[in-house]
Amino acid sequence: MIMIGLGILIRIVKAFVGKPLENTGLFPTRYYLQEALRSLDQDNIGEAIKFLKISKGALLDRSRWKLVRQLILFRCRVLRERHGKRIGYIEGRIEKLKIQQKLPWRWFRKRPTDRLTQYQDALALEKEARLLLDDYERELKDL
Repeated sequence: MIMIGLGILIRIVKAFVGKPLENTGLFPTRYYLQEALRSLDQDNIGEAIKFLKISKGALLDRSRWKLVRQLILFRCRVLRERHGKRIGYIEGRIEKLKIQQKLPWRWFRKRPTDRLTQYQDALALEKEARLLLDDYERELKDL
């Protein structure tokens, strides 16, 4: 007879039944908080906020809920600062390229206009990511 540990059995049931029933709110609060932390570990802040919203109504694990909320909020702020630094760097590079456009382009590997469009595209993406993080932070403050 094969003996299966309780932990392994729970993991198997969670793997088969967990995902379809996740959004129903039937699982204990700690499950959703754990999933929020897993999502946060993968920098998936949107999913972490989704799991945090599902677990919001619990009264027993309120202190854990507040702690997870603060962790997600802190991660949003850290990522927002990183994007802010990248935005500053890219804006500096764009200014340098605008100055270099006045020089003959053969001195450089690529045409300055090609690099300029690449930097402008990267700047647009960084600003979009920063706005998304600002929205997440506002959403977390309202919870």
